[in-house]
Amino acid sequence: MEHLLYFLPDNKPKKEVDILLITGDVFIDHPSFGIAIIARVLEANGYSICIASQPEYFNKEYINILPTPKLFVGISSGNLDSVVANYSGNRNTRKEDSYCIDGNGLFANGQKRRPDRATIVYTSFIKQKFKEIPVVLGGLEASIRRFSHYDFVQQKLRKSILVDSKADILVYSMGEKAIVEIAKKIKEKESLLGIKGTVIRCGKIDDQILIQNPLNLPSFSEIEQNKDLLLTATQLIEENMVFDKASILIQNQTDISVVSFPPQPPLTEDEMDFIYSLPFQKDKPDYCERVPAWNMIKDSITVHRGCYGKCSFCAITSHQGSIISKRSKKSVIDEVQKLVKTNFFKGTITDLGGPTANMYGTYCKIGYCKNPNCLYPELCKNLIIDKNIYKNLLCEVKKIEGVKNVFVSSGLRHDLALLKKEETEFIITNCTSGHLKIAPEHINEKVLNLMCKPKNQVFIEFIEFFEEIKKKNHLKFYFLPYIILSFPGSNEESVKELGNFLNKYNIRTYQYQDFTPVPQTMATAMFYCGKDLSGKKINTLSPSVLSNSQREILKKYLTGSK
Repeated sequence: MEHLLYFLPDNKPKKEVDILLITGDVFIDHPSFGIAIIARVLEANGYSICIASQPEYFNKEYINILPTPKLFVGISSGNLDSVVANYSGNRNTRKEDSYCIDGNGLFANGQKRRPDRATIVYTSFIKQKFKEIPVVLGGLEASIRRFSHYDFVQQKLRKSILVDSKADILVYSMGEKAIVEIAKKIKEKESLLGIKGTVIRCGKIDDQILIQNPLNLPSFSEIEQNKDLLLTATQLIEENMVFDKASILIQNQTDISVVSFPPQPPLTEDEMDFIYSLPFQKDKPDYCERVPAWNMIKDSITVHRGCYGKCSFCAITSHQGSIISKRSKKSVIDEVQKLVKTNFFKGTITDLGGPTANMYGTYCKIGYCKNPNCLYPELCKNLIIDKNIYKNLLCEVKKIEGVKNVFVSSGLRHDLALLKKEETEFIITNCTSGHLKIAPEHINEKVLNLMCKPKNQVFIEFIEFFEEIKKKNHLKFYFLPYIILSFPGSNEESVKELGNFLNKYNIRTYQYQDFTPVPQTMATAMFYCGKDLSGKKINTLSPSVLSNSQREILKKYLTGSK
């Protein structure tokens, strides 16, 4: 287990493979791990793969154990952005990494298994030996750092990670289609220019002439001189995440530009079904049971991707996008039937959901706007909500022999929950383990508006509805509302208002966290420039005190010691 290498198709070590994949996670052959999906999709297209988990980037001898890739090296920080994985919102070093064996995020010599800005570190390391082999970046870190972005640990603006790493091409969003196209073009020695869902470096004006009708984002230098322009850039990026309405984006990074081509079309139902039908070995490699993340997701089933909630602090818009891609009922049932036959399954499906569970089966009747805001500030008239499809799926899965419980743990949009009350009551009474997860995030109207969340009255209506269901069904259940403190625009008065509200409704939650300025989100742009979307100045806490005052105030309210 000293060197974690895994080979597809047969896991037999080879000196040469078509593609070498590097990941900051320990590899587990489960579709909740992005690198597993990419590996299996490439394998299904006829390529041989080696996955190298958490390479010893500080050890020059390590690189000699890696097989030589014929086509390219694919590099990802793993399921998480490495900086967010390694630090809390107030820049404290996290003690554990759930994607490491035994949760231990350190090598024996004290070096991080997932280094800060891992894609840059890994690319530099790999280029020492494979100088002429293309390097392809992918995963969440690549998606949210593909343009100039604010790094909350270094507290400064950084250039595109493609420029800093000197990789050859970057894949953003869910990259199954793009990575197969890249592999094919490299094999056939064709240009990588113009592949949807990718970003390339562009150093010459002549190269830019080949790119039709680009949209220029504020440059790195311009944003450095005028922080407000990060808001402008982030808005333009979000407005160009719908595949058939997006422009080519160019952003100058001082001495070189990055060019981002429009996103790939979202996967169709058939394409989603195909991916989840691939031969994942969910309990392989053998060390998986020692990985905390595996224990959390091993009994879960993903039924859809995407989220049109577009909360200002969330990176899903920049990564998975706003459009919902769902699996068919048959595909989900097939996966459950396979899960039931595994040795590790004990009868409980811990989650049957996605980024937002009750968005399954919803869609736009006009094909989505250029910048979808389907729920904020109010429900869009073009959003089609099937009030039975998700409930019917849950019912069908519950009938499968060997399944004792089916839980929904990925959280609900409480505004959607009120529009689908029959489904919501079914979930509460049949698919919870005693508590339900929702994410109001705050109750102060100004803060909610900055978050792009529903008005607090919607939360109050949900509380009342939840209490009605409890009384009607004689339940002792409760819900867990997620709360974000220290959000841009919040202050001590807003957190006191929050504390009074939670006490009024007898809500005792410790599911609150401090705002983390995740790259390429609207909330982080507001934090960086200290202004809201209208240009009005807002309160922000400096990183040195981030999480202190508001956390202490709320704690006093919840413990009755104020």
